[in-house]
Amino acid sequence: MSSPCRGSNTFDAVPEGEVELSPEKMCSILQKSGFAIKMKSDILVIGIKGEIEVALYRRGKAIIKKAKEKADAEKIAESIFSQV
Repeated sequence: MSSPCRGSNTFDAVPEGEVELSPEKMCSILQKSGFAIKMKSDILVIGIKGEIEVALYRRGKAIIKKAKEKADAEKIAESIFSQV
């Protein structure tokens, strides 16, 4: 579900099936997972909670930055993907 990318404490997470999310749905998913919306566009929404930042893309891919452990990133991804 998630794998390290681009540097330490940054993980990619991709949903298992095909996904197409509207900007409103991306915002709703992040907010229900406890993230405040930092930035919103047609293709991605960025949410922030404490030090953790999540970029959620229209196709469902999530980039999770500043997660301390892979297990933390996986919990966040599960929270997001359970709402898709």
